Amino acid sequence: AFNKSHAAAYAVIAYRTAYLKHFYRKEFLAGVLNDRIDKIEEISKYIMYMKEKNIPVYPPDINKSKPIFWVENDGVRIGLGALRGVGQDAIEAVIKERDENGLFKDFSDFARRCAKFVNKRIVESLIYAGAFDCFGHTRSQFAHVYEDVLSRVNALDKQKAGAQISLFGGILEEQEIDVVYPNIPEYETMEKLSKEKGVLGVYVSGHPFEKFLPYFSGCNFNCLKMSEFVEDEETGEKTYSEITDGQQITMGGMISTYKKLQTRSGQFMAFVTVEDLYGSVECVCFPKVYDKIKSFLAPDRVVSISGKISINDDKAPSIIVDKMEEFSLEEPKIVARNAEISKGGYAQTQGAPNANEETKQVEEKPKTLWLNISDLEDEDVEELMETLCYYAGETQVIFVKNGKKFLCSQKVTPNRALLAELAGFLDEKSIKLV
Repeated sequence: AFNKSHAAAYAVIAYRTAYLKHFYRKEFLAGVLNDRIDKIEEISKYIMYMKEKNIPVYPPDINKSKPIFWVENDGVRIGLGALRGVGQDAIEAVIKERDENGLFKDFSDFARRCAKFVNKRIVESLIYAGAFDCFGHTRSQFAHVYEDVLSRVNALDKQKAGAQISLFGGILEEQEIDVVYPNIPEYETMEKLSKEKGVLGVYVSGHPFEKFLPYFSGCNFNCLKMSEFVEDEETGEKTYSEITDGQQITMGGMISTYKKLQTRSGQFMAFVTVEDLYGSVECVCFPKVYDKIKSFLAPDRVVSISGKISINDDKAPSIIVDKMEEFSLEEPKIVARNAEISKGGYAQTQGAPNANEETKQVEEKPKTLWLNISDLEDEDVEELMETLCYYAGETQVIFVKNGKKFLCSQKVTPNRALLAELAGFLDEKSIKLV
């Protein structure tokens, strides 16, 4: 009787769920997302599912979004309550103001009407999430002016509170806040998306790995395959339908985070979190592999991976890495150029310029940062690489160790701050910018 009653109840739930998903797909997905509004990994999975099914996912909008996910036209609009670090009470107060007194005309109108509900941190989150994109300015411009605008609005509010009646007996009128937006470019795509993910927990307006996807079409694994499983109700054990323990896989993705550890033998290894369009997976890099990848181990690096799936009952599947390589879109261009040179009947150094290119390079004279690391220990080189990553730019870095030259994968912006930090590792003679 127990089994039959439960089977009947589950059958009814399954039937209703399937009905809703088929005939009211957008409403069904919005309900699922609201049920998981504080579970970023699952939100990311469902957003990717909607994109695959050609269901539009609209970003947060200060004039259109509600606190929760909501069906809008033929798609789903992200709710303002899904933003990290944004209080539900503040969001509801903003939306109530909008519903009662009309849409916000521009950023200054929003600030004048809602400064009493929000603080600078909330406004910053709204900017990076794209909630003010509807006002026609870039996110970098909003980020440059929002603190000043909020300060001026708060100052006016205090002035009105302290002196409601003017010298001529009239009530002080509402004053418009003029905002002068600086003529600065929008954030670069990678930085813009990174800030967006920082407050939404997921890429919405794009994904930095998206343009690399065609280059990994031959891989047999992506993070979506980890979501296909059946969980035993009594034991909690998961049985995966798309992957097996020990399965040999290949994949492409972007490094999001990594953690370096020292083993009992004194060697170093790393746990690297790699993400693709569908989620993220932990990659275990033992000392032999770590020694080969430490030079390019940094967030936002695109990598190709080959290894074996490891499935344990107490945690999500991971990958034991056999090989990890940094991937660059520039590599195919170099190979193609060298192939053309070979057809001409003579050899040339890989990537070497022709006569016209050489003349152009002489005119531009790009600088190179030379670092002599001969006296540094391996641990110091690790820290040096981490420092270089904070100053990403377009200047090439070349390491010199015991007379040998090594091309560093990390390019930098050689400003005073970087040179000051380098001085903590190397003496003046070991640092040259030429």
